[in-house]
Amino acid sequence: MKTKLLLSFCVVFILSLSSHAYAQFEVKDEVDSSMRNSRKVSKANDDNANKLVYAFCSDEIGNRAEVGRDVELRAYLRIPAKQWKGCKITNVEFGFAYEVGKDSYMFISKDLDADPIVKQYYQCDTIAVPDEGYIGWKNVPFDEPYTIDSDDDLYVGVYTIEQDPWGTFGLDNLPPIPGANLASFRRPGKTEWTYQELPSNLSIKVIIEGETIPQNHMRIFTYSVDKLYYKAGENMEINGTIINEGVKPVESFDITYQLNDNESVTTHVSDVVLQPMEFYDFDLETSITKEGRGNLILTVSNPNGKPDDFQETTSVEYDRFGCVLKKIQKNVLVEEIVGTDDKGAAAAAEIIKDAIDNSDRKDNIIWIQNHGIANDEYAIMGFGDYSMLYWDAVFTPAVTLNHKAEIPGTFMMNSDGEKVPTEGEIFIIDQDFSDHLETYLDEEEVFYSLGVECEVVDDNLLKIKMTVKPAVEGLFPYIYNPGISLLLTEDKIVGTQAGVDGEYIHNGIPRDFIYYDDDPEFAIFGKKIDIPDDGLTLETEYEIPDDSWKLENMNLICYIMDSGMRIDNVVSCPVKANPDGLKKETAENDFNVVYNDGSLHIDGDFDSARLFSMTGQLLLTTSVADTNVSSLPAGIYCVLIQKGNHSVSDKIVIK
Repeated sequence: MKTKLLLSFCVVFILSLSSHAYAQFEVKDEVDSSMRNSRKVSKANDDNANKLVYAFCSDEIGNRAEVGRDVELRAYLRIPAKQWKGCKITNVEFGFAYEVGKDSYMFISKDLDADPIVKQYYQCDTIAVPDEGYIGWKNVPFDEPYTIDSDDDLYVGVYTIEQDPWGTFGLDNLPPIPGANLASFRRPGKTEWTYQELPSNLSIKVIIEGETIPQNHMRIFTYSVDKLYYKAGENMEINGTIINEGVKPVESFDITYQLNDNESVTTHVSDVVLQPMEFYDFDLETSITKEGRGNLILTVSNPNGKPDDFQETTSVEYDRFGCVLKKIQKNVLVEEIVGTDDKGAAAAAEIIKDAIDNSDRKDNIIWIQNHGIANDEYAIMGFGDYSMLYWDAVFTPAVTLNHKAEIPGTFMMNSDGEKVPTEGEIFIIDQDFSDHLETYLDEEEVFYSLGVECEVVDDNLLKIKMTVKPAVEGLFPYIYNPGISLLLTEDKIVGTQAGVDGEYIHNGIPRDFIYYDDDPEFAIFGKKIDIPDDGLTLETEYEIPDDSWKLENMNLICYIMDSGMRIDNVVSCPVKANPDGLKKETAENDFNVVYNDGSLHIDGDFDSARLFSMTGQLLLTTSVADTNVSSLPAGIYCVLIQKGNHSVSDKIVIK
């Protein structure tokens, strides 16, 4: 009875072929050289100066990768063939887990989407399967050794059809080394391969032999900088790994970097002994001052104090980073969430308004009132079912700042009505809101511009243009699965206020989402987009569905949201009214609002005028030119003047 250990590892990352470059830029795992070099790979060259075991795995098979019954599998290494041109690949050793599959062969290929250039079949039924544990290592020599005849990189590995659902491919039990954990599979009836990375290194060794094999050769295997964007004068950290791909051990070498047009800097390393296929991790630091796209050249040289036997691959060049003179302020969407019964709604609105008015970055703040939970006359489709989006209790009035989660110092009410630190993005509005808003503005920055333009054509048809551009050409920052959304809002709407009597003036009331994917219930997430390195421009149109909406009071909000529901940036613009209609500026010129000695005087032809406090509370309504307001306390007040379907506003100051 064969016993099988439950050591299954899931395949978790899907990659495109372009991701398989053996010297690609990537952020390396925090694994030091001692961990990498503890792999104890068999370097059994038998003191043969003409032989190299090309392998990244440990000798120990500690795990397995499984996919499913009757699935085609491939596991392979990518070999930088250019440095071994003229040498031969003589055999492949592979570590099997619980079965060897059927119709199996070792292969050599220059293109994974084409037929292999070499197939070496082996008899699967002659490989014994033990009752316990893994099958282990098997050596498959090529009937005719393959001569590396071009500069094209090679994929060398094993193909099989998995029969046992417990897994075919053996893995070691160490963190993966980039390029050492490549695999692909194809399910029955499918023609396309799915490319993947495995969670550990494949148990595979490729034997390369030849009289021209480099004796002293080192290559920069991975390299990274710690950021995509830097501010002028900021420190840059350069990290990477160097691999010894020569036959001889290396006891000393040089690392050189050159940033932009600066002089090159060389570091001599002599406190190491790197066996063939072992790694050295390096960490360098410099400062960057030149604005624009950067350029970095890294070189490893002089192994054992001698010229490298293959200098063509000892340098790498990288330019996927940039420098800006100052940060770009991220805008914030203050989303007030109101309910149907909020006795504190008026006070909460006043807190938010004061915080925005007192901010020296008020132009970077956009405020809307979300009635999605209230389900009142101002609720719209598109915010989704908030009870689904937020499974825990939501108490209102509350607020989010770009849907950023866990802002320090914020609080929410739990299901027992207790005030507790916030774990999500929604928090209650208290007197500390201004501090939270300013802290958010201090901490948040972006490295791209977001723009939106809107004008009305053909009566009620909106023509809209959205632009997304990186701060440095060709360097758009990464956003996880982004979507772009358009939200139409209206100001100066007069209506009831939750929790209090009387009428109030409301601003930032959502009217409709107008750019989203298939489900209008969740239009808040917008339309999923792929943003190229150079950014993009999008255009769309929207027809106003309701003649009661006052275009002169409307704004269009555009934001980018990631799939975690966090808004990465947001902008807004006014809706430009149809030139044939009544323009706001024309209406304003028709009225003159004056406060004098306890009297409000409105000069002009109007239907009605309403006076509001700065918190939005309606204080009085009038249709005459002169109204006594001497009983009102000193302060600033808003006057909303109505003429037909159009309205304009003005302010008066009572001292």
